[in-house]
Amino acid sequence: MELQEMEEKLQNGDVLLEVKKKKKKKRRKKKRKREKRKEKIEEEEEEEVELSQDPLEVLGRDIMLMILKNLDARSVALSLLVSRAWHGVASSDSIWSAKCEELWLGKAHIPHLALVQGLPKLAAYSLSIMDGKRTRITKEDLCDHAWEFHFNKVVPEYWRNLDPYWKGTSPLMHRYFHTDGSQTADPGDKETGLELGNVQRPLLLLQCS
Repeated sequence: MELQEMEEKLQNGDVLLEVKKKKKKKRRKKKRKREKRKEKIEEEEEEEVELSQDPLEVLGRDIMLMILKNLDARSVALSLLVSRAWHGVASSDSIWSAKCEELWLGKAHIPHLALVQGLPKLAAYSLSIMDGKRTRITKEDLCDHAWEFHFNKVVPEYWRNLDPYWKGTSPLMHRYFHTDGSQTADPGDKETGLELGNVQRPLLLLQCS
């Protein structure tokens, strides 16, 4: 009987030991899961922190300037609104000088205000955009340009003979209009004293429109 009792006790002990092992194994497994979950959460938090960081602070001013130079004007203008630091970078003349050149390329008229020495290029670009929305010309517009013209075929032959356009000897004649109502011509122009009158002024107005 004693031997049988001992065997039963040993068996019970083995069972208890096995149960303890299983419980311990489960606890370790749960612990590993908690640790993995914790690591995953920490990684996600780190990623969120990285994503929430200001690119200007991460990349620095010089690299951000290079990036902004490759964006279109509208995108750069929107970046001005991000923060004061972004405004300081996105308003740089090194960016807007190129934008102004692109905007003015092939244009017959560039506003005088946009060309004022010392004016920030961002302001020059903005003024040019606003000026381009005008639907009427001004007296200042007429005086801003060197106007090319030639006589019409209906004028007397005397005038046509003086006109390089009809003789094919030189470029078109120029006229410069001034705010006081006067007009001048290039040096050496034989028609300097000619009043354009009703013949040329309508043509000039058409050219402005």
